[in-house]
Amino acid sequence: MKPRPGDSVFFLCLAVGLAAASARGDQPSDPTAAIFTPSDLPKLARGVAFANAGERTVRVWSPSNQSWTLTREGDVVTLRAASSPGDSTPRWQDLGKLAVAAHGTLKIQIAEPPKADAKADNKEASAPPAAPALLVLDSDPEHDPRRLLDFARGRVDSTEPAADRRREQARTNREGNDFHAPATAAAWRDRSAHVRDQMRVALGLWPAPPKTPLNPQVYDVLERDGYTIEKVVLETLPGFTLSGNLYRPSKKPVSGKAPAILCPHGHWEVGRVQEDVQARCIRWAKLGAVVFMYDMVGYNDSKPFTHAFLNDRLRRWGLSLFGLQTWNSIRALDWLSTLPDVDPARIGCTGESGGGTQTFILTALDDRIKVSAPVVMVSDWFQGGCVCENAAGLRHHTDNIEFAALCAPRPMILVGASGDWTAKTMSLAFPAIRGVYSLVGSVDRIEAQVFDFPHNYNQTSRNAVYAFMGRWLLGIEDSASTREGDQTPEKPEAILTFEAKHPAPADRKTPEQLEAALIKTLGDQLEALSPAHDATNWQAAKRFLKTSLSVRVGLETPSPEALAQREVRRVDREGFRIVHSQIGRRANGEAIPVVRLIPTHSNGRLTVIADDQGKSALATPAGEVSELARALLARGQSVVGFDPLFVGESIDPAKPITHRPVVDHFHTYNPSVAADQMQDLATVVSWAGSQPDVREVSLAARGLAGFQALIARPLLGGLARTAVDLNGAEDTDGSGDLPAEIDLPGLFQFGGLRTAAALSAPAPLWIVRPGPKFAKAWPEAAYDLADAKAQFRIATEAPPADRLARWIDEGN
Repeated sequence: MKPRPGDSVFFLCLAVGLAAASARGDQPSDPTAAIFTPSDLPKLARGVAFANAGERTVRVWSPSNQSWTLTREGDVVTLRAASSPGDSTPRWQDLGKLAVAAHGTLKIQIAEPPKADAKADNKEASAPPAAPALLVLDSDPEHDPRRLLDFARGRVDSTEPAADRRREQARTNREGNDFHAPATAAAWRDRSAHVRDQMRVALGLWPAPPKTPLNPQVYDVLERDGYTIEKVVLETLPGFTLSGNLYRPSKKPVSGKAPAILCPHGHWEVGRVQEDVQARCIRWAKLGAVVFMYDMVGYNDSKPFTHAFLNDRLRRWGLSLFGLQTWNSIRALDWLSTLPDVDPARIGCTGESGGGTQTFILTALDDRIKVSAPVVMVSDWFQGGCVCENAAGLRHHTDNIEFAALCAPRPMILVGASGDWTAKTMSLAFPAIRGVYSLVGSVDRIEAQVFDFPHNYNQTSRNAVYAFMGRWLLGIEDSASTREGDQTPEKPEAILTFEAKHPAPADRKTPEQLEAALIKTLGDQLEALSPAHDATNWQAAKRFLKTSLSVRVGLETPSPEALAQREVRRVDREGFRIVHSQIGRRANGEAIPVVRLIPTHSNGRLTVIADDQGKSALATPAGEVSELARALLARGQSVVGFDPLFVGESIDPAKPITHRPVVDHFHTYNPSVAADQMQDLATVVSWAGSQPDVREVSLAARGLAGFQALIARPLLGGLARTAVDLNGAEDTDGSGDLPAEIDLPGLFQFGGLRTAAALSAPAPLWIVRPGPKFAKAWPEAAYDLADAKAQFRIATEAPPADRLARWIDEGN
């Protein structure tokens, strides 16, 4: 039977059969018997691979008021739910048998009934239909599926998910992080160092590109009343140019050196040729400063490049338009500070809106900026709406107010407007930043003003900045003398750099060419850090790479005091007890379902098993303990399984959505699915180690969960031994998208799996079935350098469960 017209269909990916069975060393004797939860729904491309011919019984565990039926059309099996009498108490339903051929495949799909309103919102229409909380394929119809619930479910009276607020929660670019100054100056020094590292990593400046020759071209001097204007072209990256204009005072300074000001512009339609932008450059030059006004990427002279430089591949390499634009600002500062008539100890920066973002970002990252004036941008709520102001990971647990506070103790003025998001500058942003200035003893160097205008950098706002920067940068105490008079802006064609006499370079890189060049450069930089290539510098490289990995993964190891725990249910079996709980970081609203199997005679050791299928991986479809868990229990070890976010009990079968709500610039403010799940692993490991009867914790992880575990391993404290079965998973930079579970922004920036394995030294690590391109030379060299060569193993085949259990328990 084919799906009915109007039905929308979602494939339930069941990756089983011989390949998956060998990946899961704990599968029952019939390798095609398997358990699945709604978290399998996004894996649409695969099907069920059957090793042996025969019949498979299909069962679902779902609310009583859902009546499920099964139909088949060729290789497609459709499950369809209909409302039926009864309450929401869950029950098992037997949907019948499927006849399968040896080495055959089937696709199993969930059909959604047609919506009553054909004009329903597209987002609603794309949501997946309700799914069974559990689905079982089993070759033995005599198995009692109720025993499976002892392992897979904490609550058996409901299919509702664990009450984890992360499923419905996503921070947006219209939320700050409620920044307040820490209690002490020492705490601020530590915090500011961490935030700067986070900024550099998130902007793709860790490592930064090599500073290649700028090859400056300066030409076409325009003589004006009290100042000159020159055209400037810099090559900030090979084949990538930055254009701008240099304003100089006509009168040379007595000392021979003048202060200088960088002027990044905001999102004016005409960019740097906007009259308000020109006005401040003219006034500064008349006051005696050298001023460099330059393009945002994709504006004016760089318009062919466009104001966009971001895709999934760039994100995985940690690259973005924001990083590219910040690199332009850094290179502009490099050039400006070396001009013979510029005093490099007196350089300021000011810009509005998006240029205000560049101002406080550059000021935070580069202490050559001595005075800063970000205008109409530093806000307690709106953080920036353009791709040039957002980069994955940038504002995790921080915001623009904290970024601006990194200017301390250098002088800074904030200028806000009553008609935009900076309206509350005086009551919110300014007091928070002033708290930092107070800590470092320079409260006299921070000022703020808000004017009654819409979003702007008009003459009133400029006059406030002239007075402040005039005092701190130019030594002008009379603020009235800095006020702006009549200014005559230039026509755009007079100051644009590329024209008939000076055409744009014929070999300027396209976005695609620049992407390829940056990725190759970063790849070469990482390869140079390999312990296999440069043992002498590996200690420094380790610190560098671990910083990048730490920022990109973003997990914390909670203390026992920070953990919340609630027991849900316990079941006694022969030889061991099953205890279900929900745990999480107390302040984060997490509810991670965990199950602990406790042997009658415990040796004080515990192994956490991380699996793509969560807690259900500890059981067979017959409801018996899986092979690896059984082998560990036999040795006296406790076993813990858990459902990370969007797996098992952590996903809502009524709305089996496998990601947080979609918001603009999501990754700037929120962890990826992979990062959320790695945090859950860290929380579970910490909780396991805090149990009073546990003296040692190890980790066994498989499949995509194994991928995540290996990435997180250098950051996980308190682990004795770690065994990771990758089942062929790789992080090579191919043309296809990585699965959501491993699509971590910045994954390639720190080197991915090879780096994580190397940074795990000297802790005992056994990697099983890596992908064919896994760079094992990295961890082999790192363990050798750590004098721990015997602690690293790599195997192309999965070991038997009892062999793996012995290594976990004894280390041999």
